[in-house]
Amino acid sequence: MSQPAPIEAPVTLVPLKVNAAPSTLNHVQYAGAPPAGFTDADLAPLNQLAHILFANPQLVFPPKAEPQANQRSTEVNQHKEEGNVYFKKRDYPKAIEHYTLSADKAATRPIFEANVYARDELAITICNRSAAYYLLGDFINALVDANAVIALKRPWVKGHFRRGKALQGLQRLEEAREAFLLGLQFDPTAEDLTNGAAEVEKLLQERYSVDKLLQEQARNP
Repeated sequence: MSQPAPIEAPVTLVPLKVNAAPSTLNHVQYAGAPPAGFTDADLAPLNQLAHILFANPQLVFPPKAEPQANQRSTEVNQHKEEGNVYFKKRDYPKAIEHYTLSADKAATRPIFEANVYARDELAITICNRSAAYYLLGDFINALVDANAVIALKRPWVKGHFRRGKALQGLQRLEEAREAFLLGLQFDPTAEDLTNGAAEVEKLLQERYSVDKLLQEQARNP
């Protein structure tokens, strides 16, 4: 025979008051003597939350649950597109400037917004910035951005392509080959990665041939 369902405990309404003075340790207090069965310890979670809120008056709260335009996404995309315009004009410093503005705006999304938005926005913008750095010959920053793209969106092959090109620019050819081959594990049909790996392999063979020739000349002066 099944046991009867337990009766839920009744809800007790407890009058409280809030003291907003900065020096107050316990902002939430009982409005009078604590009711029977209640102690100051029962208010500890509320006081922890109150302490955070009073210490951070500019803390952003989630917006109302109603459709509204996302101004942040608009600004992120606007700076990215402006960067693309300068990129096509080969004005890479200006492109980098706008890509950076776009990335900074995307990185300041409030914590209550889905992280996937920030990751996608940052990955695309930083990938574009890596390309601009590469074309400026700034291979170190191109590599830093490529690594960031992979950290944000590992399966996205463009991050691996950008990493491979940056390493190639730094003449770290073995690492460049590994970067291209790793990207191909995510998408074996990626033509850019296939071509990049083939190009680096050719450069490595040329390097090996030169090294071998120099070694032979050293042995037989």
